[in-house]
Amino acid sequence: MRKYSYLMPFVAMFMVGCQSIGSVSSETVSVKQLRVNETILSYVEQGNGAPVVFVHGASLDWRAWDGLRGDIAASHRFVSMSRRYHHPNTWTDEGQNYTFDQQIEDVAGFIKGLNIGKVHLVGNSYSGRLVGFLAVKHPEILRSVVLGEPSLAAPSTAEGKAATAAYAKELAQASAVAKAGDNKQAAILVANAVLGDPDGFKKMSPIRQQRWLDNAITMAPMFAGRPSAPVSCEQLKNLKVPVMVVRGERTRDSFVFGHDALLGCLPPSTVAAVIPGATHMWPADNPSGAAAAILSFVAKN
Repeated sequence: MRKYSYLMPFVAMFMVGCQSIGSVSSETVSVKQLRVNETILSYVEQGNGAPVVFVHGASLDWRAWDGLRGDIAASHRFVSMSRRYHHPNTWTDEGQNYTFDQQIEDVAGFIKGLNIGKVHLVGNSYSGRLVGFLAVKHPEILRSVVLGEPSLAAPSTAEGKAATAAYAKELAQASAVAKAGDNKQAAILVANAVLGDPDGFKKMSPIRQQRWLDNAITMAPMFAGRPSAPVSCEQLKNLKVPVMVVRGERTRDSFVFGHDALLGCLPPSTVAAVIPGATHMWPADNPSGAAAAILSFVAKN
């Protein structure tokens, strides 16, 4: 029986020798660096115990999960990475390697490079989709996977298809703006699209706005990047690792329909969680609720 957890407190777009190469100081945590697949990825870590690795979505970086760090690190090894091209990583090319397959292999290489064994892997939005693909391709490095609003399964109902089409239209507008050279406006349009609110970005706190715009430069290469071949419902049903699917209680309807469609493709043992009061950006909207859901799931795996 599928379990739902209600805790109180992008439509489908994303190793060559790994070694630690030092760290730079941040206000509250040391930002470390790891060489992965001929690039350098930044990350933070804290705590001891079973490792939980967090991967951010579009126009974000390792800080997307920082609100969960204290709760997770109290009992587990919290690791949050910045994907290729995202703040504060240095670009080694013009963005041509921003492909979904490269991002998958970067995360896989990062996990292997940490040399900490199998991990619990968590993603949301673009990275929710990414970690879903990684679970299909590299189950041997995972203990479990958390899929946050990943757009991995298409709704079959007319209402669901209409909601998905409306979201896709908004993303297409953002893509066109990025292609025209305005990455900042494209990033704002993406924020509005995932939040389902034309004023969504304006309603974000100044800190969240700045972190979002710190990664606006990734818009053009992300939209231009080659997508991966889709995974099938059958592949998802045959996943070899425990899965939790997460959405925000107030997320836009396209993600709700996608969440429900995905549950129909996954093993019956899949856990489903709804984060109270949260939108698509549930890790930032309700970090304590998000941490509680993740901790409850990983404790059983």
